[in-house]
Amino acid sequence: MTMSITIIGASSGPGRMLYEALLDDGIPVTGIARNPRNIPTNSTAQFVQLDANDTAALVRLVNKNTLLIHCSRPEILTTLIARKPDMSRLIALGSTRIYTRFPDEKCARLAAMSHAIRMSEIPATLLHPTMIYGAPGLNNIERVVQMARVSPIIPLPDNGESLIQPVLASDVVKAIRACIDNHSSIGKTIAVPGKSPTTYRRFVELCIELSGEKCRVVSIPITLLSLLAPLTHLLPGVPVITQDEVRRLLENKDFSTEDLDNLSIEPVALDVGLKSLLFEDKSKSDI
Repeated sequence: MTMSITIIGASSGPGRMLYEALLDDGIPVTGIARNPRNIPTNSTAQFVQLDANDTAALVRLVNKNTLLIHCSRPEILTTLIARKPDMSRLIALGSTRIYTRFPDEKCARLAAMSHAIRMSEIPATLLHPTMIYGAPGLNNIERVVQMARVSPIIPLPDNGESLIQPVLASDVVKAIRACIDNHSSIGKTIAVPGKSPTTYRRFVELCIELSGEKCRVVSIPITLLSLLAPLTHLLPGVPVITQDEVRRLLENKDFSTEDLDNLSIEPVALDVGLKSLLFEDKSKSDI
């Protein structure tokens, strides 16, 4: 029997994009998610509606011929691995947030998933993308644009000089597919960043510029921003900002693209990726 591909988290984000790419290429795939969200199916691609928190049911959907691709919450995979599922291979999507100097609950869940993978006997590849943009169900760019629509300014600490390296979702999908075909990726933890780092200020300014909003970035002390952050949940139309997010605004998040080079993947530059996405969104709104 040939290996079958099963994706946990197939209704949104990179998981949805991967599922649809495999469907388009006629590669047999099973998508699993709690909400189908109009996910397409055909003779080679099927969808199973299942809350992945039900790992007892989930473990029955995999077998020794399954290549499981996990694109959902880390705690789901941690619990699933504890049930000792019988599978051929595992490719799991984590996050470079695991490397932060300001760990929070999400970092702890990522660390627990990473530990569970290392301790298991499953041939596995762990991918840690930077901040992903350009996938259904993700709102990293939308939060910036939304803020620009309702406020004349967007405050950043330290003039927004800390580094960030967002990665286009389609590049994350390319990395997953490369790992499917490249068995030398088994046993490795692979960073999946964008083409090159940029400052937070430049990232926000690009989002504002390309969305056509009238807004500017201003620098304010981190202490003042920390005081203002809890108030965001009281302001209608303003994205909620947490204290953990404020602290990470002072943290450089730049990573080498060496792992992607080894997979023969050249990430898309941030300005190119943002232009394609925001132009696509504008085209849809004009229809």
